Amino acid sequence: MKKILVLLLFLMIPTTTYSQAVYDVSCSNIARIRIIKIEAVRWNVKSPNGYFYALALELKPEEIKRFVELRLSLPTVHKIYRGDDYYPPDMLITANGRSLRNDIPAMTGFADQEITIPIIRKEDAFAAARQVCPALVPTKLTIDGHYDE
Repeated sequence: MKKILVLLLFLMIPTTTYSQAVYDVSCSNIARIRIIKIEAVRWNVKSPNGYFYALALELKPEEIKRFVELRLSLPTVHKIYRGDDYYPPDMLITANGRSLRNDIPAMTGFADQEITIPIIRKEDAFAAARQVCPALVPTKLTIDGHYDE
């Protein structure tokens, strides 16, 4: 009887007891957007055209402290992508309250001032940038962080 009672108590625990943190990006908290073209082989990324694109979302100065506090308060999760281990914070990035494309969640970058989201196709990276903030969509690609295309 005690075992059944304990089981029933566990079933009553709400499923939201543990939920992933969500950080929403939009024109209100993003200062600049860059789309960076990166050689896929160097990062062990499988891509049909040999490249992937990093959607780099630079936070506004007044947003940085809040984001860093959130990021540091979260546990990390162990994710594996193509045999490599990653330990990002347990955080989901959304744009204006909607799911944001992220082709390789294990490789999402969380720096103090910037969030970097890997996307395989260039068109999808630009679509994601428009979803975040149409006014900040770049007109050029940055190539491996060195120059614009």
